[in-house]
Amino acid sequence: MGAIYLRYPDGQRTKRSEEETRRLWNEGLMPGGTIYWQEGMSDWKPVTEWLGDPPSAEPLMIQAAPDTQSYNFTVDPKALTRLLQSLLWATTLVSCLAFIADSEELVRIHFGQVTPDQFTNDVGMIQLGLYFVTGIVFLKWVYRAYRNIQGFGAEGLRFSPGWALGYYFVPILNLVRPVQVMSEIWRVSRDPLNWLQTRGSWLIGTWWALFLFWLIATLASLLFPNDLLLLVATFAVLGDFFSVPLCIVMLRLIADIYKHQKKLVGCAD
Repeated sequence: MGAIYLRYPDGQRTKRSEEETRRLWNEGLMPGGTIYWQEGMSDWKPVTEWLGDPPSAEPLMIQAAPDTQSYNFTVDPKALTRLLQSLLWATTLVSCLAFIADSEELVRIHFGQVTPDQFTNDVGMIQLGLYFVTGIVFLKWVYRAYRNIQGFGAEGLRFSPGWALGYYFVPILNLVRPVQVMSEIWRVSRDPLNWLQTRGSWLIGTWWALFLFWLIATLASLLFPNDLLLLVATFAVLGDFFSVPLCIVMLRLIADIYKHQKKLVGCAD
């Protein structure tokens, strides 16, 4: 068994090894209302379900334990967050270049200066490659962010790290679940104890709306045949147009979540 995350009835949290957890329980240093969580569990559970009844019938009082930290990262997201931010900045730059190139191409197509067999989009190929890599890193970041909020002791979480990522690939559900997952990550990162009463952020709704607009435009530009060249070019320009604010909003959203999680664990860059 790996690290055990404990939450006492007064809200105090700590991270312990299995051996140390058993010792604290057997010596009466944890109250009966303590709950625990470890990686792989879907939610927090009473420690009595694991270790059994308290060792004494007397009321148990928490005694101070050395080196206690209120919150801990299950997985430190620092390196992954910086990688994702770098990719988003690169995608923003390439999208700006693609918007200029695709707009010029759209004008040429409109005036009949480009035919379907002459149509090329080298910047677009680079852009698609960046989209693919950035998307993979983003999904990994979401997975780790959700693992971390589980370790912060929030009760009543609706999802799991696996489904936080998996919902992006489930038809119909992928229209609503990702934004709900991001809302939980945002609110728990701000206040794990009272996250259900914590308001969300305008960034989340804006991010999701821009993502859907970008996705529709990009898929349309890829799926329409080149016989409809004017339509293909128009949707390509729209995809570029939505990509830039989408990346900027994502940068802000990711930075804010990471900042709040760092504040909880008390670490600094």
